[in-house]
Amino acid sequence: MKKVGIRFKRTGKLSFYLTDDDNLNISDSVVADTDKGEEIGVVAKILDVEENEELQKIKRIATEEDFSIQKEMDEKAKEALIFCKEQAKKLDLDMKVLTAEYTLDGTKLTIYFVSEDRVDFRELVKIIASKYRARIELRQIGPRDEVREYPTLGMCGKEVCCRTHLQNFDPVTIKMAKEQGLQINMSKLSGACGKLMCCLRYEEELYKENLKKLPKVGEIVRVKGEKERGKITSVDILNLSVKVRFGIDDEDEERYETYPVEKLKWTPKQNKKEEETETIENDNSEIVE
Repeated sequence: MKKVGIRFKRTGKLSFYLTDDDNLNISDSVVADTDKGEEIGVVAKILDVEENEELQKIKRIATEEDFSIQKEMDEKAKEALIFCKEQAKKLDLDMKVLTAEYTLDGTKLTIYFVSEDRVDFRELVKIIASKYRARIELRQIGPRDEVREYPTLGMCGKEVCCRTHLQNFDPVTIKMAKEQGLQINMSKLSGACGKLMCCLRYEEELYKENLKKLPKVGEIVRVKGEKERGKITSVDILNLSVKVRFGIDDEDEERYETYPVEKLKWTPKQNKKEEETETIENDNSEIVE
């Protein structure tokens, strides 16, 4: 018996199941029961079962018939999406209907939408249920999830991370941008969803570690091989180097030099801990001052 991690969406979270099929491989498609109903997923991990671990078993390896049924369900979901948009407009609901999906067994229809406010969609659900005779769920999602639904390019020129590999949306803060020496320009720091770019987290730990080794801008330092003191004017966090201005006591002899941090000697300032007021919006993924 093996434990398999199955992903039901391209960047969805892993769900774990048991299987006694020794021929099952990573990237194989399988059918399993979820909280929605039967769905087709892709095997992403194969692990050993832990002691006393209780999990559902997968139902079967997906067949050509399963894929054919899924295709029919996808077409039916497209029709339901158009119908839902029309009815939402008739009811004058302040919502943007994005996508719809059926389970493989056709017992549940899930419709995703975005809205800045809470929406009373009870009447809409009744109308849809009376037409499609299935369990209906209208699920409100955030702006990051909205961008994930469409092929979208990020500022780097590549497809946005949330659609290609990100499974979770971890908090991203303005403080991360400051630690990386980035100019606080929200139009340049925001992604396609209008929130702070997820990639600000990728090198966060490296920047934090390097900042501990560097003096701050404005600090007075001694440099090996130099008789006079200098003042830090800028720091290169990734390369662990600094630009030093000499001639701080005599402007006529002002000059600038760049040095690696190993050549510096200084007494770190004892700065008071900065207090920042942070407001967390919606999905904890944007923090503004």
